[in-house]
Amino acid sequence: MLLFPAEKIAKRLLTPQPNRSPSSTKGEIAEFGDEEIIDLPDNKLIAAIRAAQLPYLSPRFEDRLEYCDRDILVRLVHLARHCCRNQEQ
Repeated sequence: MLLFPAEKIAKRLLTPQPNRSPSSTKGEIAEFGDEEIIDLPDNKLIAAIRAAQLPYLSPRFEDRLEYCDRDILVRLVHLARHCCRNQEQ
């Protein structure tokens, strides 16, 4: 995990954070395209990761998603999409 300067963390904490209830379903996440994932704002990426309920993502790490850099969030959503596609088959 990359560390952010204090200003970036403060800005991210001031932006509306997703609530813990999933705004996307696993079916919707499975249908995300590459460009759609890249264009999602950080709070939507975090919401998608939480909604996918990734089996290998510990609750301690899930509570710290707001502190991850954007590249990590995008990669996790790609993994979430893959997991959701496999669960639907």
